[in-house]
Amino acid sequence: MKQRRQVMYCLEQPGLVWNGLFPVPAGMTQECPQSASYRQEVREGLTRVEQYRLTGWQPLALMEPLKRAGYVLLEDELRGRNNYSVFLGRSVPAELFYTAVQEGKDTVITLSGK
Repeated sequence: MKQRRQVMYCLEQPGLVWNGLFPVPAGMTQECPQSASYRQEVREGLTRVEQYRLTGWQPLALMEPLKRAGYVLLEDELRGRNNYSVFLGRSVPAELFYTAVQEGKDTVITLSGK
């Protein structure tokens, strides 16, 4: 019998980045943060969150596709060697928080916003 794939709580459109802007680039896997507070905020409609994992330290992997989708860099903030954060938007104030952290040999990119 075929097992049913578990629906990820944070993805409205699996296979697409930020609810349909563009397909998930090759080499990335989608996942949801394990944080109970994130889960609660998403369930209550207070925030949206999507997370992507890829091999190697590639903190800017989603930046160009997001720019092509109309997002502009509003505030660039580098926090140390293994953590990159930026605020993006199509208007002010920022609509999207982009953060990349290194976990072992992987990069985990989290997009969050309302």
